[in-house]
Amino acid sequence: MSKPVKISDYGITEEFGYLPTQDPAQSLSPGNEAWDQMGKDLPKLLMGSDFRNRVKSLPDFKVDKLNGEAEIRRAMLVLSYIGQAYQWSSNEAAHTLPAKLALPWYQVGKKVGRPPILSYQSYASDNWRRFEKNGPIECGNIGLLQCFLGGQDEEWFILIHIDIEKKAGKGLKAIEEAQIAVAVNDADQLEKAMIKLRESLQAMYATLDRMPERCDPYIYFHRVRPYIFGWRNNPSLPNGVVYEGVDEYKGVGQKFRGETGAQSAIVPAMDAVLGIEHERDELRDYLMEMRHYMPPEHVKFIEAAEAGPSVRNFVNTANRKSLTQIFNDCVEIVANFRALHLEYAGSYIHAQSQKTPGNPSAVGTGGTPFMIYLRKHRDETKAQTVKK
Repeated sequence: MSKPVKISDYGITEEFGYLPTQDPAQSLSPGNEAWDQMGKDLPKLLMGSDFRNRVKSLPDFKVDKLNGEAEIRRAMLVLSYIGQAYQWSSNEAAHTLPAKLALPWYQVGKKVGRPPILSYQSYASDNWRRFEKNGPIECGNIGLLQCFLGGQDEEWFILIHIDIEKKAGKGLKAIEEAQIAVAVNDADQLEKAMIKLRESLQAMYATLDRMPERCDPYIYFHRVRPYIFGWRNNPSLPNGVVYEGVDEYKGVGQKFRGETGAQSAIVPAMDAVLGIEHERDELRDYLMEMRHYMPPEHVKFIEAAEAGPSVRNFVNTANRKSLTQIFNDCVEIVANFRALHLEYAGSYIHAQSQKTPGNPSAVGTGGTPFMIYLRKHRDETKAQTVKK
């Protein structure tokens, strides 16, 4: 039988889930102060004029001055926010990024194993601080390190995602415990693990359900969303974006996907342990493509969970009603999570009126016809409960 996955092999913990185990760095070491300060001043500078020239006038970014992993993550966050702001600070899209920005963004991207564009890890997982140092990482005790424009709607939108990431830790540990139980043929232990998984999924759903409390659909669409779009399937950038000074790209426009929750490794891991499969089509290809924007260790974890002992097969053959019920509860909560996401996509994006070509209401920030995709995700998940 295949080997059960072990979360500690992938830098994942039950306490923090996919979040870093050390609170994110709040500033960069001497050598890159001007870039760090521009990140912190971004909401003010975006209210000013000629943002692109301000970026061009910055001193060269010194990648060699970055000390340790937390600072490298901080650098990716700062460069990604400045890069997105450079792109979308004007109604006219930037078809070329200057070498001063493009080259360090590419170099730091290589260090973290992700493309030089804002992705979920920088937008959410590496973008928080605690108010009470020993308090919980959850809404009420966390604030963002970095915003584009600021304000409660942008802050809340991202904080909800960070809170969900934290609550996923228990579920990720339950994946390990469930596969170990299958490997040793222990139905009692599997039931305990699946109850733990269900509790984690319920907590994540309850947090997602809080999104409307402080994030208004109109403000989200017109003030938060425009800055997180990518360069792929974007009507403003039919040829992608040229990264000046990056020899590997050979002057060819790059078409990277924009930041999207599909770049979180939570739901793919839940699909893996529950054996939820998606039809081999364009949608599935898109989900697989999203893994290029995740930290490499998270992708390896998903792959190991997919290759591990099958919980679904065990439940199917165990003929144990209580276990089947708990398993199906988990599948249904994942489906409900997707359904709630679909509901938000309808009200926060699809129902809004498009004002600029760079922020289309029919295409997601990842560059997909999202309403069709999300519906399909939800329906495929709902259809995969185990027969009692």
